[in-house]
Amino acid sequence: MLLLSWAIALGIGALVVSQLFESREATWQRAQAANTNLLFTVSHVLERALDEADRGIRQSVETLERSAFAAMATVPAHQRVLQLLHEIDPSALFAGVPQSGFGIQLVLDERGRILFASRNPPPGDWSFDYRDYFKIHQNGHHQGLYIGEPFLSSYDNEPSLAISRRWNRPDGSFGGVVVQTVKLTRLNELFTSFELGPDSGIYVFLTEGQLITGYPYTPDDMGTSFSGTENFERFRQQGHGSFTSAGAHDGLEKLYVFRTLDPFPIVVTVAQATRSFLDAWKRNAIWLGGATLLLMCACVALAVFAERSLRGQQHTAQKLRKAQHELRTILDGLPVMIGYWDKQLINRMSNRAHHEWLGLDPEKMVGRHINDLLPPDRLALVQPYIEEALAGRPQCYESVFPDAAGNRRYASSVLIPDHDEGEVKGFFVMVSDVSQRKHAEIALFEEKERFRIILESIKDGVITTDPEGRIRYMNPAAMAMMGWTYDEVRGQHIESIMRIEAPDGGPPKACPLQEVLNSRKASRSKVEHVLVSRDGARTPIEQSSAPLLNEQGELSGAVVVFHEVGHVRAIANKMTHLAQHDALTGLPNRRRLDLVGNEALEAARAREGCLAVLYLDLDGFKQVNDLYGHAVGDELLIAITRRMSARLRSGDGLYRQGGDEFIVLVREVANLEEGERLAERLIECCRTPVSVAGRALSVTVSIGIGIYPHDADDLPALILKADRAMYMAKNSGRNRYACVAQLDAGRQGRAASG
Repeated sequence: MLLLSWAIALGIGALVVSQLFESREATWQRAQAANTNLLFTVSHVLERALDEADRGIRQSVETLERSAFAAMATVPAHQRVLQLLHEIDPSALFAGVPQSGFGIQLVLDERGRILFASRNPPPGDWSFDYRDYFKIHQNGHHQGLYIGEPFLSSYDNEPSLAISRRWNRPDGSFGGVVVQTVKLTRLNELFTSFELGPDSGIYVFLTEGQLITGYPYTPDDMGTSFSGTENFERFRQQGHGSFTSAGAHDGLEKLYVFRTLDPFPIVVTVAQATRSFLDAWKRNAIWLGGATLLLMCACVALAVFAERSLRGQQHTAQKLRKAQHELRTILDGLPVMIGYWDKQLINRMSNRAHHEWLGLDPEKMVGRHINDLLPPDRLALVQPYIEEALAGRPQCYESVFPDAAGNRRYASSVLIPDHDEGEVKGFFVMVSDVSQRKHAEIALFEEKERFRIILESIKDGVITTDPEGRIRYMNPAAMAMMGWTYDEVRGQHIESIMRIEAPDGGPPKACPLQEVLNSRKASRSKVEHVLVSRDGARTPIEQSSAPLLNEQGELSGAVVVFHEVGHVRAIANKMTHLAQHDALTGLPNRRRLDLVGNEALEAARAREGCLAVLYLDLDGFKQVNDLYGHAVGDELLIAITRRMSARLRSGDGLYRQGGDEFIVLVREVANLEEGERLAERLIECCRTPVSVAGRALSVTVSIGIGIYPHDADDLPALILKADRAMYMAKNSGRNRYACVAQLDAGRQGRAASG
């Protein structure tokens, strides 16, 4: 038994250690996923800002070079600069200059002096020939976009980043530089909206190693070179990914998630101190490890005690086997009072326990009436049970009495009638000491009362149910969040009281506690749950649910604990939604398609069915934009997408690829013909003119159809082939569709039957 206890204790320890490591891995994965999402959000904002700035610079360069060519053809060389200054319209030159978050755009001549400025610079004779970007372009070492080292602006003393391109004279010689400043405070304000925890941050580097900006931000760090450090060299060599390493400044272990912004020479990294998300796990691990060690020690100690007790019982059993003929020995060895009384209430037999409990000698009790042995109050208590036993009905009752030492004993008494040929001759009495059990019950009641007080004091909501999901208990915090009282919900099914929805307003989710009752497995949710109260109020929550099992491992109920996650979680969920949906149409974007499409592909592969991808391109949409402007084009785009969405089944989805291109994901199709019928419906719905800004506008659509698994075995390849089929339909006359099979056979697309 001792070896068995050691095996059980070691098994418990191994199980707990395994669970701790699994918990640590899950915590690590959640932190890495959250940092990756944050990295993509920051990268997207930065890429858009850089791309917007570069478009403005390119437009200015093109305008300058066209004007410079005209001046060369009509004006003598010594007057060309004056002619250039005279002929260029600044509003046209700086038409593409972005506004929000950007500084001034300057056009510099070959000596670094200002020719034009997107807004008036401070007074003074400014020259920028000393700047690194000017020298690079002047020496011809860089022909494209150049991002220089960060600096403090001479105009407003704000941290800035210079983005520049060279402009050339018609003969190809150096004419000067167009430079656009980006205000880094815009990024710093964005970074401060994220909560990474202490000793963590977000940093933006040039690929040559200079720090552009970061959070937490200090002006002294701007421009500091990290080239040659172990961490930065990994950034530069790998391009993107994640790893764990010590921080260059503080030496703390951190989780780094990084990405290079192609085609820009910029690296973005999110660095989170591992202790910010592992400290809670470590505390739980220490607590659980200590509790497990205590349990293991208790298990071994109990085994030692049980083995000793077993040896004692074996020793007693050996003695009893040697004296089986002596009934007295057996009775005296029992830890209960046993006696026999005839129907005249004369004692005929008693064991030694009577002496130990009541101070009565068993031998002197024999032949005496019960009135002579029990005090009147004790006799009056047991008299009704004696009468019932003499009437032939067994009795069982509990009572409290003082023993020979004056201590109160809790006793459980059993009276068994002695039948002889249908007549009751007397009755047997067995009295067991249940004091230990009673004391345990009292202690259990007191413990339950303490737990009740704790549950009513905490701010987390707590609900327990029976195995059928009917509510047994609800604490005040749960009542406050859900708008019910305990008397109103007691006995009600949990699903009718605890309503859970998805944070994006999707269909209601199953009650987490009901899922635990069905699976008998604990669950925990960190995000994506909204609790709907009785009055309709919606509260973002975190919850954990667990089954309640009895000693036999049978399900006796379940418990759910939940609390409000607050404003930060709502912001995080909103950012996740924005990252996966198109801002104009509200449709899910390509990133969302990659997630949903791969899941749908796996489902189709599992059921050995088909899946369709329709690649759509609106014909003539660019002409609408050119004729009536982007505002009208946007309204037309929204109206068309609503029409197309209405023609889809509930399980299918419309995704915006970009511009006027869309993708339809059809989760289940029987064959190619079903996909073609859907294409015809979409073509037909686009033909009807749309009223926008008082004009009836019409566009058509060209569609390419790809079918899994006939045309491709993975989602990117299927989308690519559907895209090629769409271009085949467009080249065949537009307002029609083509499938991948036609593309492979070289046939033209087919116009819709309508």
